[in-house]
Amino acid sequence: MARKRIPAEERRIRILDAAVEVFAEHGYTAAKMQDIATRAGVVPSVLYDHFGSKRELHITLLEQHAEQLRERSLRRLEGASVEEMVRASISNYFAFVEEDPFIWRVLHQDAPADPDIAAVYREIADRGTARIADLIRFGAGDVTELNGITIDEAAWILARATQSATDGVARWWYDNRDAPRERVVELVVMLLWQGFDGMLRQATAD
Repeated sequence: MARKRIPAEERRIRILDAAVEVFAEHGYTAAKMQDIATRAGVVPSVLYDHFGSKRELHITLLEQHAEQLRERSLRRLEGASVEEMVRASISNYFAFVEEDPFIWRVLHQDAPADPDIAAVYREIADRGTARIADLIRFGAGDVTELNGITIDEAAWILARATQSATDGVARWWYDNRDAPRERVVELVVMLLWQGFDGMLRQATAD
């Protein structure tokens, strides 16, 4: 009986899924295309039919899943208060860490020496910062400055701080899953929302 040929799109999905796991486990430099092909259940030549190099495969993964994470955790919610949006964003972010740990790991590994991939990591971080800054400006309403800094500059600074805080906690939680996700989310919400709300109250009182 002839072996059933897997459709090209299904092969591509298998390769991407396998690559996420291998890159998460070994990092970009140590990951081998042979290992990815084996885990995907294809021969290396089939892998190279879809991706010309390990660099191309890794960049495809980064760009695809970074966009998914941004869309999931950094969006405005119709009819929601600013506090509700902050809580939803943080909750969705940590749900992503819990549900897709391999993908999160790949997105938050240290950038390899490869300059093309390092540039993609920087671009992903900058896009995330811009989306967070947009939410901060939206939440600030009519406030034009915070602590003597224009709201645009302040939003970017606070967005970077927010990224560092949430990523730092997520890195810890990735290895310490005994802490319930809901409790972790609540602590991060308290930290970020109380700080932002306090700044807004001070700005509107001045």
